[in-house]
Amino acid sequence: MALLTIDFHTHLLEKGVFAASYWKAVKSNKLNAVAITEHADESPEKAYRLLLEKKPKNVLLLPGLELNTSAGHVLAFAKNDDIYRIESLFKKNLPIKNAIKTAEAEELLLSIAHPWGLSYDSAAYLLGEKKLLALVEKEKIGVEAFNGMFGNVGSFFYATNWVKKPINFFDFLEKSRLGKKTRLSKLASKGKQKIDKKGRELLERCSKPYQLAAKAKFATAGSDAHKPSRIGTGITKLQVKDKSLQSVLEAVENKKNVKWLGPFVRETSKGYAVDKTSIQKTELLSGLQYAAKRAIMKKVSRKKANS
Repeated sequence: MALLTIDFHTHLLEKGVFAASYWKAVKSNKLNAVAITEHADESPEKAYRLLLEKKPKNVLLLPGLELNTSAGHVLAFAKNDDIYRIESLFKKNLPIKNAIKTAEAEELLLSIAHPWGLSYDSAAYLLGEKKLLALVEKEKIGVEAFNGMFGNVGSFFYATNWVKKPINFFDFLEKSRLGKKTRLSKLASKGKQKIDKKGRELLERCSKPYQLAAKAKFATAGSDAHKPSRIGTGITKLQVKDKSLQSVLEAVENKKNVKWLGPFVRETSKGYAVDKTSIQKTELLSGLQYAAKRAIMKKVSRKKANS
């Protein structure tokens, strides 16, 4: 038996990352395995081939891709590269039931990526929470309980001066005589309530996937890294029989084998210690720009389809 530290959600091509830089980050975080899950429309086989060519001997590389389904983005994992020859997986807006049938026929594992991520590509918004729950309880499909990008957004929201400064300013207005005299205190209270509401929304995006994963057949966690610096910010610690792709996929299906799902942790004499790596402002902006770009592309493709 062996305990592996695995990042089940990574990218390579979208940000032009070099394979050498990717593997350097994997080794520095002492990951035992990674899944390359490039988007279906971003040449996932090319990403896999580039990484396989430079792969260190002591690290497992799981072939995979991120599907574009009717339920949003879904991660697909395989024991070999035959996954890249299954043409139906590359269809846009692939019906989720079709994806599940294909996965069963081809011995693939599916895991719903960032269920409460962005509204246009995440299952909770596209299906609705009730239908999503019914899906994971009925079908053989997993849930990404922790996504490194969205998992860090919650802490980023309250941990930076972007929000600390306005909250402190609102507190000052509420308590000051000047604020009360000029009625600015009421404005301050409304502004603070908006920030608190947004904070709760961000926290829910982190907590709800765990709750859903508890009811799903199995669960995964990954970084959703588009840059080497983010690789390993979301990990799964998994007990496996041996260090093989087949063993990893078999182990994932049994929740008893999962020892950790969440942010990167280091082993200490007292147990696990959560790594304090936080998302940078530039990385968040880059992510938002990426999201906006894909949303625009989706709108354009819809217009073309309807014309």
